Amino acid sequence: MAEKHLITAIGEKYDAMSRRKRIKIIQSLDGDGIKFIKKFFPRFYAEAYPQVSRSASGSWESDSRPAQYAKSR
Repeated sequence: MAEKHLITAIGEKYDAMSRRKRIKIIQSLDGDGIKFIKKFFPRFYAEAYPQVSRSASGSWESDSRPAQYAKSR
């Protein structure tokens, strides 16, 4: 199987999983597995490891959509 086809098959498998299961599996990976997910599936990586940053007030806040939505209310 060509690399491109393998990556497509892995992507389809992860898409078919529930979000919770996908996050659990990605967070259980180590080293090369994390690098692979980060390189070829950045959306899944961002889902499992949301970015957190400091706001202007100095507190830590998530940059995830729910956190942004809550900020705008």
